[in-house]
Formats: sequence, C-alpha cells, structure tokens
Amino acid sequence: MENNVTMDEHVCPQKMVAFVYNMTSPYGGDNSKETSVVAISALTFFLAAAFFDLNLFSRLSRVSAVLNPTVRLLLAASLNLFLPVMSYLFSEAKMNGGATAGSNNCKKTAKKVAADELSLLARVILIWMLLVELLRKKLEGALVITRGTQGYSNIVTHAASVVWMGNLVFFTVKAPGKKAMFGILWVLCAAKLVQRVVINEMARRSSGHGKNPRLISSYMAATTPIPTDMAGAAALERCRYAVMGEENMVVKAGPRGYELDLDVAETDEVLTVGKIWRTREHPKLKRLCLSFALFKLLRRRLEDVPPMTKREAQECRTIIFDGLGSNATAAGDLAPEVTVFQVLKDELNLFTEYYHSVLPVVLASPYFFFVNYVLYPPVVFALCLMTIVLCGNGGIPYVINAMLTDSSFLSVGVGTMAKCLWSAVARSSRAFYTFIDVFICYILFIAVVYEEATETLVFLISDWFAVSLLHAYYGKATPPAAARFVLKLSRNLRHYPSRITMKQFSVLGCSSDVSTLPLPTAKLPKHTKRSILERFRDARPPQDGGGAVPLSKNSPAALSTEPFSRFAWACQGGGGGGVAEIILVWHIATTLLEAHHGPPHPTEHVAEERRSRKTAARLSRYCAYLVAFQPELLPDNKEGTQLVYGDVMNEQMKVAVGAGQLGYHVYLTSEWGRLDAVRKIADRLTATEIHRDSSAAAYASLTVLEKGAVLGKLLVEEADGDDKAAAGGRAAVWEMVAGVWVELVAYMAPSSVEEHARAHEAGLVKGIEVITMLWALATHTGIARPDDEVPVEGSV
Repeated sequence: MENNVTMDEHVCPQKMVAFVYNMTSPYGGDNSKETSVVAISALTFFLAAAFFDLNLFSRLSRVSAVLNPTVRLLLAASLNLFLPVMSYLFSEAKMNGGATAGSNNCKKTAKKVAADELSLLARVILIWMLLVELLRKKLEGALVITRGTQGYSNIVTHAASVVWMGNLVFFTVKAPGKKAMFGILWVLCAAKLVQRVVINEMARRSSGHGKNPRLISSYMAATTPIPTDMAGAAALERCRYAVMGEENMVVKAGPRGYELDLDVAETDEVLTVGKIWRTREHPKLKRLCLSFALFKLLRRRLEDVPPMTKREAQECRTIIFDGLGSNATAAGDLAPEVTVFQVLKDELNLFTEYYHSVLPVVLASPYFFFVNYVLYPPVVFALCLMTIVLCGNGGIPYVINAMLTDSSFLSVGVGTMAKCLWSAVARSSRAFYTFIDVFICYILFIAVVYEEATETLVFLISDWFAVSLLHAYYGKATPPAAARFVLKLSRNLRHYPSRITMKQFSVLGCSSDVSTLPLPTAKLPKHTKRSILERFRDARPPQDGGGAVPLSKNSPAALSTEPFSRFAWACQGGGGGGVAEIILVWHIATTLLEAHHGPPHPTEHVAEERRSRKTAARLSRYCAYLVAFQPELLPDNKEGTQLVYGDVMNEQMKVAVGAGQLGYHVYLTSEWGRLDAVRKIADRLTATEIHRDSSAAAYASLTVLEKGAVLGKLLVEEADGDDKAAAGGRAAVWEMVAGVWVELVAYMAPSSVEEHARAHEAGLVKGIEVITMLWALATHTGIARPDDEVPVEGSV
C-alpha cells in the first residue's frame, strides 16, 4: 500500500491527511494484520448493511414486530462471532499507538497522540462495537418466554457484553472529550439492557401477561356461559370473553386458581367481547377484540393450565359458528366465512407477536407508552449528562469543547469528511479503506436512529395498542383526539380482510425432496373457506343439536355415494402410511386429472366445476407442501411422514431412469415428462384385472406412486365417461375430489398431542399456515379426531 496520501486541498482540510493515514496505518507492513483488519471490516460492513436493510426496507413493505427466523439466525451467528473478533482487533489496534511510520508528508501533518491513548482505528472499532450492541435487541425476543434459567441466558450474555465494553470505554480511553462521547454510547447500551430486564420482569409478574392463562381459566370457570340457542349478533353481544382488564378482578390467588370479584367485570375496568360488540365501534375493531380474547384462550393450550371444558367448547362453537359464521351482519361488512378466517388470522398474529416479537408491543398501553417513550428518554438524557460531568471532573464546558474538537467526525464535519474521502477514493487505496470504515459508522448510526423511530411507529399502530386504547377509553363519550387518530391510523394501514395464502408444491413437478427455491403461493378461495367451515360445523358433537359427522380420513362423505364409493380404497392408507400416504395418493391423482382436463370447457356446469377444481387443486398442492416441508404439522409421526415422502420421490426417480433418463437428469426433466411416465404406470396396471376389483385388498400391494397413478386414471375415465347421468360428468367428479380434500384438511387440523401444538407455535414465526388456523379453530371448538391418540382431559 502506498505511503503517500494525496487529497484535494480545495475539498479536504489538512487534518484529513493525518486522519486517513492514522486510520489505515495497520493496513500496511504486516500482512497478517492487514488481512485481519480487512476481514473484520467486511464482517462489520455485512452486519451494518443487514441491519440497515432490516430497519428501513423491511418496514416499508411489512409493518411487523416479528423478524424472519432465518435472518435472525444468520445475524445472531454473526453477532456471536463479532464481539470476540472485535475485542482481539481492538487490542491489536490499541498497541499500534498513533501514527508511527509513513512518508515525511504524513509525519509532518499527523497529530501526535499520547503513548497511552488509543489509536484512531481502535476508537473506530470501539464505535462499531457499541453501535452493534445497540442493534442487538433486533435479534432477541422482547419477552423471555422459556421457563427456567435457560430463558435468561441471552440476557446474561447481553449483560456480559455491556460490562466488557464499559471496561474498554472507561479504562482505555483517556482524553476527557473522547471518554465522554464513548461513555454516552455505553450509557445507551446499558439503558437498553436495563429496559429489557424491566420489561421481562413486568410481563412475567403481571396477571395480564405472564400469569394470564391461569387467570383466564379461573374467570371462565366462574362465569356463566351464554345460552346455546343464541345466534348472530345476540350471541356476540352476550359473549363473556375477557379482552382486557381482567387482572382488576383478582382478589387473591387460591389453591385452585384465582379468587375473583365478578362485580368488577360489570364495570368499565374490564372490557369483554359482549361490551365492545354492543358499541358502535368499527367492525374491524370489534373483530380484533374477539381475536384478542380468543388469543388469550389459546394460550392455555401451550401453558401448564387445565384444558378447556366441554361447556367452554360448546360456548365457543356458538360464538364462532352461530355468531360469526352464520350471520354476515353480526360481523359488519364481511361474509361469514371471510369473517371467521379473518378473526383466526388476527388471533394468530397476536399469538406470533407474543411469543416471537422483537419489540415490546405485547405491553402496549397508554401508560406503558408514557413510561417507555415519553419518560424514559429524559431519564437516559440525564444519565448522559451525568456521564459528561464525571468524565470531565465537573468541567462541563471543557468536556463539551473537547468533544467537538477531539472528535474527527465532529471537528471536520460529517458532510465534509464524506465529500473529501469520496473525491480521493479512486486515487488512493488508503482513502478507499478509510471511506469504507467511515461509511460503516454512518450506516450503523442511521440504523440505530431509524430503529428507535420505527419501534415507536410499530408500537403505535400495533393491534395491542389499539385494543388497549379501546379498553382505556371504553364508556367515555368523547375519547381524546389523539386516541381516535391512532385507532384510525391503525385501521387504515392494514389491508382488511387479509389475504390468506397457501404454499403450493407438486410432487410430480419437483423431483427433489429439498427445494431451495421460494415456493409459489395461492389464495385460499372464498368458497373453499365456506366448505371447510361447513365441515367443521358438521363435526360438532351430537349434544349441540343435529347429527354429528365425525372427521375421518378413511371414509370421506364425498365417497359415500355411487358411483364414487368405488374409490374408497384410495383412503385406506394401507401399509402404515397413515394420512401422509392418503395425501400423496390423492395428490398424484388430482395432478393427473388436472393435467388431463386443462382449462374448463364451456358447459352448463362450468361455474361449479371451476370452483371445485380450484378447491381441489389448491388444497392438493398445499397438503403436498405440508408433507414435504412441514411434516411436524401433520397428525402422523414426523419421521414416518418423511419416510413415506422419501419413498415416493425415490420411486419417481426409478421411473424416470426406467424411461431412459440417467442419474441426475431426472431433476432436469419437465413436469409434463414426469406426468407422462406416471401415466404409463397407470396404463400398465389397469391393463390387468386390478381395476375390476374396487376393494382395498386389491390395491394393497401397490406403492403410493402406483396407487396415485391408478386412481388418477380411474378419475379421468369417470369424468370422461359417455353416460353422463351415471358418471356424473366432470363437474361431479371435481366436486367429489374437492370434497375429499376438504375432509382431509379438516381431519388433519385437530390435535391433542403436545408435540404438534408446539410445532404450530414454533412455525408461526415463518408465516401463518392455513392448517394452523384450523388447528386453532378446532382447539377453541373442542372438535377432535375420533382416532386421536392422546385425548385431552375435559375436551370434547
């Protein structure tokens, strides 16, 4: 690297020459040191760019308090590497002292620093460490949910980092002005740590948050449920579910729960669903309050709390099916099926933010906003002033003047420094390295400032704050204008109703069991929502009135009548494959049927056929996606599901090889080529006597791929039969196939197994799955599979 530093004298002050030389002195001479410094600069640049992107661009596209788990894992791993490496380089830079070598030009212009003062590069590294520490909360949950000491391990690690950097600031920086500047940054880091500890303790000890599941159980057991013969708006207006303020009813904790003063529930201190539904609030806010109440009920499923009782499940069925799901006017401006799914999605959004939020939106309330965003900043500012006083031994004017003159950033000016370095980047490698290091400081600082601003914005427009405002000003004739403005802003910034999408995956469209490409998504159609809700409604227990139709994967109602009963063998799941085998068989058959028909023909049944085909095709690909990528969400054992899927993919490869394709070329073949290979399997098998016997035993020896191929060919023949009156035609076949898929999706949703419940909760951070929404619906309404292995005590 060249020793001379040439800069434009018309743009750059003379002190910039010394600044650039001192900054880049470790880059020359020892190659090992140069490699280390360049590597850590690259790592810091990656972290700074990542944090800047997360804070700026992600907020523009998605206002959320939850961070993608893959991004969080990658940045967390980088942070774990960052601190020890930075500490080592800080020590190396500290020993370099000031400018000790170089050209005569640099020696004449460079400032001499005291032998015991930190070098310029060491101070820049310390700035990086402090700014990155301020951004650490971006990767850590706002609340400690894990039980025991393990949940506090991140806080302990955070505290150790803050203490270590405090040692570097107050025992290595000597100049009062520099020490005051670094001390202010350290005070901000320490204040963030204290803030996080206080927030966690508040949430853990609060009856409205950490202890809320047991309180809700006591409240539900003590109150009287609504009559089961209510429907529509009347059921919702009598709903007793607590939305917020139930902690005000607590008298004391007893041996079997909390002793409650139920008279308080009749006052404005407690907001219930019935109270908010009797007001003239916007329908969006009414639905949000119901989602909030259901979220509190769902939390009991993951906590050590007694499960819901039959009485509670029966009441919830009345609220959801007879209230939201039967009368559109009861919910306001949406159709019944859209209303129910919207409430479920809002509930799971709250559920996700409670367990995975990186911002303290869970504690949102006017009081918390005042303490955390109005009172807290002046307190931190006072601590910063005290730090300045202590660093200057009481000489405040002297320290402030030293901060302005000793700092190169402040003395030269941010704009002048950037302009000067940019003008010399092309001519000097030293100026280029200095520009990168300074640019890292800039973007880290901008990311910190922007993070603080967006945290306040996300807090104000969060669902939690909207519900807390409704509770705080319930019963008041004229809420403050600020509260009305925030509620209106929160409503308008969200698309309502939310688009509910499903990942789409085709087994015959991809020959690899691991796909790194983003999967396409498709909207859950309105008529599909209606069909699923009707199936759940029919699965209610007999005591609710009417004949119950239990959920079943082996005998769907769509296959109970002629001529479709002859396809019932495809739902038997022989060979221990369970529901995963049935899904793959029907998925392969549905794919073949869809490929055979192409776009719908103009017939008298075209509308019904199009709706049924859309339902069948989208649910088929979604269920295949669950088998391939989310086996833990299915009722079968995860390893068993993976084994069934792996066998199908291996057999598909053998089929391709048998068709003349070699090795990895199977991954390059088109979907149409794989479909054609599967059709040949069906032609070969149906040429035998197998298709004349519709019993399950006749097909027991076939593999999953062969079963799907045969079923697909039989469905095609049924749809294209000459006797339309007997065969039912294409529309009837697609309606039957859609009915099978609705039955399978409804069957997979309920689960009383703890492992499945945890899998649904863990998967929420990656996005809300339709199967998880239906799991929540089944949990609330007490709907279970007859063959569920581990029944929950007290459930229906």
